[in-house]
Amino acid sequence: MEQEIKQCQNCKKDFVIEPDDFAFYKKMSLPLPRKCFFCRQADRLKRRGPMDIYDRQCAKCGKEIQTSYAPERPEIVYCEQCYNQEVA
Repeated sequence: MEQEIKQCQNCKKDFVIEPDDFAFYKKMSLPLPRKCFFCRQADRLKRRGPMDIYDRQCAKCGKEIQTSYAPERPEIVYCEQCYNQEVA
């Protein structure tokens, strides 16, 4: 199998699907990518959402901590020490 050259549907640049990658997609019954690696990576980063840091208090000891969980989210957030006590 030779390399397959495709055109990215997003940026219109040509990209290559290597024989090993082609074999993987075929083995896993996956469709061939329609976007180049860089456009696919940009899409993945967009889906992750913002990486904001919030000031919150530990739900157990009340210590001030910083976390990526927004204050309006329902998850219980512990400081590192309280978390380690909970999982030990």
